[in-house]
Amino acid sequence: MLHRIDSPDFADSETALIAACPEAASLIQALRGCQHPRSGRLMARLRDCQDPQRMDELRAEIFQLLALSFGRAEAERRLLPLQ
Repeated sequence: MLHRIDSPDFADSETALIAACPEAASLIQALRGCQHPRSGRLMARLRDCQDPQRMDELRAEIFQLLALSFGRAEAERRLLPLQ
């Protein structure tokens, strides 16, 4: 059963894509389909991120989450276009 959370700390991919910079939007696209609770928080952080160093840290967190959720090969496949 899926729940919708209305909180500024969480974001769904559609909402996050509206306000995200192009690099963040690509990372948000990579998270699509991930049902892990951390994905919503990461999307919200990506939406608000303007610092390149912080963006690199978020990319590493996203890789870890995708590898945990889908396996390393799928995580690499999803992030390959961003390299």
